[in-house]
Amino acid sequence: MLKNDKIYRIVSIINFILHICVFMFVVVVGFLPFLENYNFYECFVGFFGKALSTLQPYFLMTVLLLTCIFAFLAIKKPSFSILMLASTSSFFVTAIMPYAIEAMVVGFASPWVSASMSTYNIGFKLIGVASYIVYFDMAFLVYSIITLIIRGIRNS
Repeated sequence: MLKNDKIYRIVSIINFILHICVFMFVVVVGFLPFLENYNFYECFVGFFGKALSTLQPYFLMTVLLLTCIFAFLAIKKPSFSILMLASTSSFFVTAIMPYAIEAMVVGFASPWVSASMSTYNIGFKLIGVASYIVYFDMAFLVYSIITLIIRGIRNS
């Protein structure tokens, strides 16, 4: 095993552990007040429509769990880091989406009508802080691509 493979293995194991910690953190923080005295799980029930509305928050958490699975698979195959970044980004974009839409509408309409933002509480702020893992995933994706290139050059 070459030095690059050892380094990649250590970094990818740290990446997997970090994603497990972020998943557990978001699961716990989801019970804190998120929006107007609703927690994360209550806020997303029915947000995207009535069909299967009780399953929507758990579907979102499944997307974040897929990130952990892809991080585990990326230990052996660096190409799974693309799927890991995609699932992490999609979860956090969906979690931040209500705030972004409301801020856009209030910012646009406030000069003409007296509009005010809803109260986003500590749960939203902590999930927003957890979303910074996307930057780490971007760096890990670049490192994975470099590792794939090095393995390709070495095997040819």
